[in-house]
Amino acid sequence: MFLRNYWYVAAMPQELENGALLGRWILDEPVLIYRTADGEVTAMRDICPHRSARLSAGERDGDTVRCLYHGLEFGPDGTCLRVPAQDGTPPNGLRVQSYPVAEKWRLIWIWMGAPELADENLIPDFHWNDDPDWFPVGDYMHLDCHYQLLADNLIDLSHEAYVHRGTIGTDAVSETPATARLDGEHVTVERIMPGCPAPPFYRKLKGYDGTIDRMHRIHFDPPATIMIESKSTPTSSAEPDDGLEYRVLCAITPESELSTHFFWAVPRNFNPERQVTEMMYQGSKAVFEEDIDVLNRQQEVLNRVATGSDWQNINSDAGSVYARRVIEKLLTTEAQAE
Repeated sequence: MFLRNYWYVAAMPQELENGALLGRWILDEPVLIYRTADGEVTAMRDICPHRSARLSAGERDGDTVRCLYHGLEFGPDGTCLRVPAQDGTPPNGLRVQSYPVAEKWRLIWIWMGAPELADENLIPDFHWNDDPDWFPVGDYMHLDCHYQLLADNLIDLSHEAYVHRGTIGTDAVSETPATARLDGEHVTVERIMPGCPAPPFYRKLKGYDGTIDRMHRIHFDPPATIMIESKSTPTSSAEPDDGLEYRVLCAITPESELSTHFFWAVPRNFNPERQVTEMMYQGSKAVFEEDIDVLNRQQEVLNRVATGSDWQNINSDAGSVYARRVIEKLLTTEAQAE
């Protein structure tokens, strides 16, 4: 089950370049996304109502999408415009369901629930990804696991000491207790690590050769939006330019019960040079690839022996347990409202 009355990231803008018809499964539903000639993004159910062919496998004629099975044509709002060899206006039964979409923070968002509830003011705050004072990198990744496994991973960063030992992890992350707080539907997890060794990636980025004061603050909002604040400075340094600060913006979109779309961005507020941008991109990508390997293997175990109900929680799980409880409660509320 998935929460529907929320904004999910459906695509990155570059995925819609050159007239692309992007087909993507979202919440176990096939969705067609494309950009019209006037620059607007549109989304509709990626199923031709005639014989269930994928419209994304069709072709474009301007803003019209033609199904390549029997040639039916549809406008960007899902209206069937033409049926070959059939005169008159096509019947309403041939109309394709459309979805509210919005382009904000350099991402394409979709609302899969009741259209009348789609308020763009509810789109999560990822403003760092579109702020001239921050320099972002980002990408899309696919995971063969349930979306909540990825959310668990990003909320509890104690795994950094083991999964990311060669990049951003040190023992300070696993050995320093974190505090977790639940405020309504919002979960915050904070870990303060004074006087700890700099991880390898930080030494490479900033040349740190001594200890640093490091902080992680993770924010979770349902259904699966996570923003991580990361700040580090050399211990006892009073120089602002010595600091290393960035955000990790994570938009998690379920594809199915066993697969997930992951849209990430890492904006920083220091050194806009291209070389540093490439280092941030490659370093962030490597970290997430390490996570994905662990999570895909975790899902494989769950698929075969279903041990999730036997999990034993430890202190560092507090934030992810809060987040799962929030989702469970909201799913019950949505089901009761239907």
